[in-house]
Amino acid sequence: MSRARRDVETILKVARMRYDQRLSPAEIAQTLAISESTVSRVLRTAMDLGFVEVQVTASGWRDAELEHQLIQRFGLAAAVVVQNRETGGPFGLLPRALANAIEDRLTSGTIIGVSDGETVAALAAAVRRGKSDDVDVVSMIGGLGAAQVHTYSTEIGRLFAANVGGRAWQLPAPAVVEDVEAARSLLGMGLVRSVFEKMNRASIAVVGVGAMTPQAAVFSHGMIDPAEIDAIKAKGAVGSICARFYDKNGSPIRSAFDDRTIAIALDDLAKIELRFGAALGSGKREAIDAALRGGLINALATDAPTAQALLQ
Repeated sequence: MSRARRDVETILKVARMRYDQRLSPAEIAQTLAISESTVSRVLRTAMDLGFVEVQVTASGWRDAELEHQLIQRFGLAAAVVVQNRETGGPFGLLPRALANAIEDRLTSGTIIGVSDGETVAALAAAVRRGKSDDVDVVSMIGGLGAAQVHTYSTEIGRLFAANVGGRAWQLPAPAVVEDVEAARSLLGMGLVRSVFEKMNRASIAVVGVGAMTPQAAVFSHGMIDPAEIDAIKAKGAVGSICARFYDKNGSPIRSAFDDRTIAIALDDLAKIELRFGAALGSGKREAIDAALRGGLINALATDAPTAQALLQ
């Protein structure tokens, strides 16, 4: 290998350690057995060569006024609202902005629970190392769909943990089973119990919010019989979190389907100190509003149009 090639690889390695892994110059110097001045020089070279770009981060496109209004209206612990810009995939800047907010809260010993779904999957891909890598990431719902799909709960937990340098606790079970006896059998397994014990000790949760539409993951994967869907809707369901349904007041809706679900209960979710709902779109306004009013979530990550609709 030529020296020029080795130099480029060293520059890229140092740049990734600094900006992807968020290691300090001192940590990089210690890991690579070089001086901090060398680290600084290499990082300047990385910028000169175009390997590193300086740009306004997702946090720079947050709408502070809408965040303040949401916090005041719903009594929230936190809010992340991004301006509606056509960038960064189907969720725009939201995953990276929420990742910034989450990373600041990842201190030593943090346990963070995650749900399944597209928005949380995008967050898992965007998040990076926080203040500590002594972090446990626990899946709060069994699998919905094929295991290789990026929105599958275990895949989200694995990717999230890998990106923050933490440990993944995966729920080894489907989200919905055939009958109550099967659910009881799974919930009685030691490994499954240990994951539920871990999620009930979480201090942070990040969950997707589903509307009562065919596009919602809990419906689209064919896990629920159409007759059961109609029965749940007839009871007044307006949304779901972790395949648990709730009404317009955010109150859980009990059903036979609920007894076959392998996921955190809404009552247990509400006990977690910081509960971020990550959702956007006009079609989810009613589901988000109900989750906020019922205290199922006490923090919200969304875009400006959705925030404005909630405030109307």
